[in-house]
Amino acid sequence: MAEQAPSRAVAFLAAFNEIEAFLREELSAKKSDSFKWMCTQGAKRGVLTRDQADDLKEFAELRNAISHGEYRDFRPIAEPLQETVEEIQRIRNALLEPTLAVQVVGQEQRVVTFAPDDDILEPLHAIRETGHTQFPIYDDGTCIGLLTTNAIARWVSAELERGNLIDPDGEGTTVGEALKLSGQHDHPVFLPRTATAAMAIDALTTPLDSGALPRLVIITEHGKPTQRPIAVVGPTDIPALADEI
Repeated sequence: MAEQAPSRAVAFLAAFNEIEAFLREELSAKKSDSFKWMCTQGAKRGVLTRDQADDLKEFAELRNAISHGEYRDFRPIAEPLQETVEEIQRIRNALLEPTLAVQVVGQEQRVVTFAPDDDILEPLHAIRETGHTQFPIYDDGTCIGLLTTNAIARWVSAELERGNLIDPDGEGTTVGEALKLSGQHDHPVFLPRTATAAMAIDALTTPLDSGALPRLVIITEHGKPTQRPIAVVGPTDIPALADEI
């Protein structure tokens, strides 16, 4: 008797069951918690991206159709499309063997930081030399804010309005003074070293309390502002992060 070709439905259900088991463990979900509930919670907690959660909720409908449909020779008659099987397998692989954000942006990345007492000319030089446009500011080992080119532009504008000339060789304004001109949106968010590419995207695309999107994700050992930065992730890194999901 000829061996039957692998069923796409079986492959789909296998990937679905692995994802369901993963979510139940990650979320410490009860047996009574539905799959769709876990998808919603997973998106809220950064375990899933919102797109992954939406796709999985649709796949849940397909799972129910396959599971409750007719079978022949112990094989479900309903067969999902091959691209559907490949998509749920991609999500499974991304969840069970995720790429870390630091693997995408580089663990050897040099994060340029400044202290409040540093002269404002230092980040100006850093902008020219590195191309960076925002810098975490650390005071006594704790990140107290994010100095952006927007804040620097406000400082330059204020200086010119007062009739002050900016002397590239002189000393004057400190980073801390310019930091006071940061807008309410100029705030970083923090993630641990173990943060996945999906978690970094979710952090960068989730509005802050102010309603604005974060300008920068700072990765530290445990995701705390009291720890030195290992790497930073910005909006321009989202395409590279998305390629790994």
